[in-house]
Amino acid sequence: MDDLIIRGGTVIDGTGGPARPADVAVKGGAITAVGDLKDRPAKATIDAKGKAVTPGFIDMHSHSDLSLPVHNRAESSLAQGITTELVGSCGWSLAPLKQEIQDTLVKGLFKSLVGHDSLDRLDARWRSFGEYLGHLERIGIGVNIVPLVGQSLIRAHVVGREKRPPTRGEMAAMKDLLKASMDEGAFGFSTGRAYLPGGNAETGEIIELAKVLKPYGGIYTSHIKSESEGLLDAVGEVIRVGREAAIQVEVSHHKAIGPANFGRVKDSLAMLEKAREEGVAANADVYPYAFAQVFLLSGSFSHDWEDPDPKELAAALKDKEKRAALRQNLEEAARERGRQFMVGANYLIIGAPGHRDLEGRTIEDGSKAAGKDLFDFCADLLIEEEMKVRIAANMNEADVQTVLKHPLVMVGTDAFAIDTPLGDDAPIHPRHYGTFPRVIGHYARDLKLLPLEDMVAKTTGRPAAKLGLKDRGLVKEGYAADLLVFDPATILDRATGLDPYAAPTGLDWVVVNGQVAMDHGRRTDTLAGRVVRRP
Repeated sequence: MDDLIIRGGTVIDGTGGPARPADVAVKGGAITAVGDLKDRPAKATIDAKGKAVTPGFIDMHSHSDLSLPVHNRAESSLAQGITTELVGSCGWSLAPLKQEIQDTLVKGLFKSLVGHDSLDRLDARWRSFGEYLGHLERIGIGVNIVPLVGQSLIRAHVVGREKRPPTRGEMAAMKDLLKASMDEGAFGFSTGRAYLPGGNAETGEIIELAKVLKPYGGIYTSHIKSESEGLLDAVGEVIRVGREAAIQVEVSHHKAIGPANFGRVKDSLAMLEKAREEGVAANADVYPYAFAQVFLLSGSFSHDWEDPDPKELAAALKDKEKRAALRQNLEEAARERGRQFMVGANYLIIGAPGHRDLEGRTIEDGSKAAGKDLFDFCADLLIEEEMKVRIAANMNEADVQTVLKHPLVMVGTDAFAIDTPLGDDAPIHPRHYGTFPRVIGHYARDLKLLPLEDMVAKTTGRPAAKLGLKDRGLVKEGYAADLLVFDPATILDRATGLDPYAAPTGLDWVVVNGQVAMDHGRRTDTLAGRVVRRP
């Protein structure tokens, strides 16, 4: 007898092939049959009449490895139908770890992303990458994870925060750390080329690390150096890494920021196409929103791996001499990194309750209206808003659609799983709850950007093939029973910038490894997710 049969649904199997009516049987965490199973007995059934039955969504750009130690139920991911996540993105991971990094880099990550409440609950007793994965297995997790190791952690371990080439011994030590992480289950590594300390590495250093991946069949993903004026050069670096190291590469959350760069994604996508023709296995991922939000405090005044303390920064900005010294330090840091001083002038102000007239305007417009340069305008605004100002990268909806539709592009949230709403110090984006229902409901159904079968394949079967997951991503006998039942006519995101915690509509059941994890928006008690280690 099967554990579960989903009866009467329309199966969209993740291959891109046509939808078909079929029942799906599950036993022991795997799919045991797909077809007409009306006479087959089961311990439990789901009535899927009028609904689509698909593989669970695979998130190709996630940061849930940062949150799962304290948000292990992964409710936000499950609420939108995610059953598997590629984690360890943008150069960040929680292992390998040593005390100095735990007290600085990791503490800063939690404070700036997941908030102080989550930081207070973090008990990071692991050190190696394998120990971290083992910790998640012991506490149980709600979703499957496919782990990457972050290059920023590796460089911090060996070189620290210095901007210089590694010595021969340091390079060997970084390779050893990466190799050990691969041996312990990592699928590859990621970089955050716009962040420190990983951003201090030259391209040649990244290529040398990437060569470690080749014997493993590992992958490389990158938050590129620039998503504005330097977009094409930054994409070119990813392609170069793929070509010289002979590995799979992926451009993370592909986009173009600022009106002067709108439309340039057509050129960057053409670069990926050409690279593929030349034998480089290059892809990209995207989230389906035309904005990305951060706090002005982090975006403008942080030039190291630790965000400034709000109270200390406020005091410094109010002191004339300290303010001048801070400006000089930030200018020097920007020059060293080859980046623009302060944030991009085209970022939008989206949260300044005491200055509603500024919301929706760019920082540049606001500074001009106030008759101040960017530094003084941002500094004064932070003081007046008690250090809490939210800003958003200004992107183009047409570009989002161009990237999302492209056959070399998959979907990622650029979010992290959470179980409960976070404090005001955590910049939660609607993509935490809405990414995949928005892709299916808004872009596939309403805008008809792609046929539903193609969009399901883009979010299930194709990511699984890229990752080499031979038993996930398809509704097929013998595959892991990661399954969704949803209403194609009503599935849609509801999360917004003002209400990022709103759960989507139309998603009826989420099954992870054969166990029902979500039932009409209600989280069950199961922790059926698994750590998928590299074979």
